[in-house]
Amino acid sequence: MDPQTEVCDVIIIGGSYAGLSAALTLYRATHTCLIFDSGDPRNALSTQTRLTPGWENKDSQKLREASRIELQNSGCVQFVERTVQSAKKTPNGTFEIIDEEQVSWKSRKVLLATGVKETYPEIEGYAENYSTSIYYCMFCFGYELRGSSTAGLLAIGVLANPTHALTNARDAQKFVETVTIYTDANPSLAAELSEKLDEGMQVDDRKIRRLFKNQETKGIHIELEDGEQAALAFIVHKPDLQVDTTLPAQLGCECIPGFGIKVTPPFNSTSVDGVFAAGDCCSPLRMIPNAMSMGSFAGCGLARELPRRNHGSHSALPVLEKSNGFVGQPAMVDY
Repeated sequence: MDPQTEVCDVIIIGGSYAGLSAALTLYRATHTCLIFDSGDPRNALSTQTRLTPGWENKDSQKLREASRIELQNSGCVQFVERTVQSAKKTPNGTFEIIDEEQVSWKSRKVLLATGVKETYPEIEGYAENYSTSIYYCMFCFGYELRGSSTAGLLAIGVLANPTHALTNARDAQKFVETVTIYTDANPSLAAELSEKLDEGMQVDDRKIRRLFKNQETKGIHIELEDGEQAALAFIVHKPDLQVDTTLPAQLGCECIPGFGIKVTPPFNSTSVDGVFAAGDCCSPLRMIPNAMSMGSFAGCGLARELPRRNHGSHSALPVLEKSNGFVGQPAMVDY
């Protein structure tokens, strides 16, 4: 596609599961897409796919690569391996995207599938062990660890909440005999949790000094402020997640603090006509199947706002049937 002369149907910003799924739905409706992919998905550290039928325990990068090949073979989808610096809606209702090389691209619609960024707590050894011994989701990582003796949970950040901490501790307890909830010098939280513990749970409120691996044992070790150490099969913790609101703000999309881009289900339109969002950037259910589902539904919504194409040609980039023009926004009540 020549960015100087052509206008594609949809520019998708984000080339992971939500963006790929949306592109699949759109090309099946004969619409053209440009996918901007920075190559840095949130789960880049997780080498195995989870909760995805047909891909369980397989390399997550291979899943994305297989999808990219399918899309490229359609002739309707192109990938741009660059980040997007700015986005705006033009007076005529189309959209202009500027990439990191200052190239301008134009589209009729935009899908934001930009994901989130994880922010790790400032605990020595956390970053080095995240996704290998520190897990954010027991549904994704617990099964392989079933039958272990003991695990830990860090009740800090998102999990510094009694309800969230206990829910995740119960998830972990399906795979171990005991769970220690470490509250990291938060006595009020420790006291509240102590009143609600299930059998096999305990609370430790000492300050966490560091997390580390021991070459002679499996799992992970935690060292507390007094120097005492404990060996754990794994640790449960959810790092803070941040949605980059730069592009949504430039486009005028409404965002919900602490949550992400505000969308209207099921087709995930935003507060700006012609802009949709899907995946982690607009949902608290951050797992592959949900991202795929949201992307597919967004693809349906986008396709229904775009005009039909001339089906007499099998060219890779079909030409808009000018006589029909835009058909307007339908009442989206059915899938």
